[in-house]
Amino acid sequence: MATLRNAWADWRKSLVGMFTQVVANPVIGREWRVRMRFGRAYLLQAAYLLFMILITALAYEWVMGDLQSLANPYTVQQALLSFYWTVMGTLVSLIALIAPALTANAITLERERKTIDLLLATPLTARHLLTGKLIGSFGFIVLLLALTLPISAVSVLLGGVSFGDLLRAYVIIASGGLALCAIALFSSVYARNSTMAVLWSYARVGLFLLATGILLAIQGIYSGMSSSGSGVAWRVPAALLNPFAALFAADTQVDLVHFQVPSWIMAAALCLLFTRLLLTSAARKVGLYDKDTLPSARRQLLLLAPLHGFLTLAPLMTTGGGIMAVSGEMLLVLLSTCATPILLLTGWIAPFGDDEDRSSPNDGIFRASKMLSDAPSGALPYLGLLWLLTVGAVYGAIVWTGTTTSTTDDWWGFLHTMSLYFGGLCLLLWGIGRASSRIMKGKSLVGARVLTLATTTGVVTVPMVLHLLLFGRESESPMMRIWLLKPLFDALSAPTDTLTHFNLLYAAIWMGAIGLVMGLFTRPEASSFS
Repeated sequence: MATLRNAWADWRKSLVGMFTQVVANPVIGREWRVRMRFGRAYLLQAAYLLFMILITALAYEWVMGDLQSLANPYTVQQALLSFYWTVMGTLVSLIALIAPALTANAITLERERKTIDLLLATPLTARHLLTGKLIGSFGFIVLLLALTLPISAVSVLLGGVSFGDLLRAYVIIASGGLALCAIALFSSVYARNSTMAVLWSYARVGLFLLATGILLAIQGIYSGMSSSGSGVAWRVPAALLNPFAALFAADTQVDLVHFQVPSWIMAAALCLLFTRLLLTSAARKVGLYDKDTLPSARRQLLLLAPLHGFLTLAPLMTTGGGIMAVSGEMLLVLLSTCATPILLLTGWIAPFGDDEDRSSPNDGIFRASKMLSDAPSGALPYLGLLWLLTVGAVYGAIVWTGTTTSTTDDWWGFLHTMSLYFGGLCLLLWGIGRASSRIMKGKSLVGARVLTLATTTGVVTVPMVLHLLLFGRESESPMMRIWLLKPLFDALSAPTDTLTHFNLLYAAIWMGAIGLVMGLFTRPEASSFS
């Protein structure tokens, strides 16, 4: 009973804390006053509106010229949709360019002006500061969207889209803008100066838009983005993190078999979860009165990674034929989508060493009790649990959609071996991170992470480069046999072939074995800095 009371007290404190971060946050009011105090804010709004009016006028002239020569109602409707997509595409592009700049220097300017020391003297927590900075910037994004609502409403007057769809598209754009602001704020926390903060913000935002853009392309393959109508189902929920999804997802729903969720609600929920994870991760670096936020961030990942795995597969298996309707190539891409975030996380948390004023000595290779802390011994059990939960969510999606009866032994074998393959790859990256930390003698966590990235890049690219240089276009060579990505390309051509399953299993075994060996050589008793 005492444990339950303590758990309930922690949850209640967390909920109250999230409420006060927004309602009773003095940083929000200050940010809004400062942002609107100077004339450049109004100049930005004027330039933004003039550009939108210009694009809308040009698109209007182009559409009206075509409508006079069109007699087919379907062709007329497509022309009006093109006008709507042009206007909304311009709007989303401007938001994607403006949003990172609003928060890219939010924290670095506080450091450069020495005002961060004054904040340290107040009872303000890191989460209050970051939430206030984020909402202050997001409020400006909402203002810009409100200013362009009359311009976008021209599409409603022409009949290209309904007003309800337009408002739902605005919700998706605003949600995506919030995520982009959060990425820039995260970059500002970890950057050393404002210039680097801006560069890293746009680099990370570009990678984020590229990754989610690939998911948008997958959505286009399955649902056909050229069609419009409430009957279209949205098959790739993670693509809703991209603000450009607003052009196509406003009148769609995510089909989860037993219930359907409107895409604009799903987009808002996913963006809020993603934003909370970034703020929690950034709060650890600010260094105000918050206790260590790393356990909270890792708990959130334990929820988000399986949720991502479930939402990646479940909507696609609602099509006729269940999982068998998904091609082997596409299933491989989807499984890779589930594994990629965990692989990136592995290269981040597997290395250890001193990080400025934080010391992280090598305390072992496996301690389950340390998995929610920054102790090096907690990385492997945490990664293992994270991958097991993700794989469980993928299999759970198959059971949830009731497609177990339509699956064959070959498909189950493909799922099993792919799960083992990515698990072995994760173990290999963990071993590389541990070995890189030992090479750096535990003196620099940043150096160990850079060396891990460089080593991983070399392991992935060098065998293929040597194959092309030494053997040309030959399909087989010693270099290709040791290339760890070769089983993936083999699976693209024959995903249900028995030989493909054997190659995936063989690669999983040797990658996992090499990772474990490298990890064992970095035990404290074998390290010079234990």
